[in-house]
Amino acid sequence: MLIRTKQFQISPKDLKGIIAVDYYKRMKLTLIILSVLIVINIIFAIIEKRFDWWLIYLLGLMAYFLSVPLFFRLQGRTSALNFQSRYCEMDENFFAIFFEDGSITKLRYEHFLKVVKKSEYYFLYITKMQYHYLPVAAFESEKDMHRFDLFLEGKQLIKLW
Repeated sequence: MLIRTKQFQISPKDLKGIIAVDYYKRMKLTLIILSVLIVINIIFAIIEKRFDWWLIYLLGLMAYFLSVPLFFRLQGRTSALNFQSRYCEMDENFFAIFFEDGSITKLRYEHFLKVVKKSEYYFLYITKMQYHYLPVAAFESEKDMHRFDLFLEGKQLIKLW
């Protein structure tokens, strides 16, 4: 099995947007519960004609959860190589990344902690906070992507079902 991707690149702004959308999707239930509590608190405050300090606490908590993605700093946490144009090659033993400046990163699949697949991209985690971004659109064909998925599932890095 040798799979080679097309050349791809992502900007820091685009990657930050992807991470922010993922964060909001994961926090959706928390934000819904906080919104319901705020609305209930406002209704009771109006009915009883009194000021409730819990409303201030809940609004502050909501503002905090909504503003977390604004504080993501990718340039300090992510190598500049991750924003260069590159392509990947995968075989049975190695996952290799070839950068436009001639740098090569070659990893064994045992070095990956997990792989997160979304509809438009993969995050291949090396540590809890460090990952490699691989867009689904970079694969030459649907067949190559499916072979890669099955290979990752065989290595127990991803669950397809």
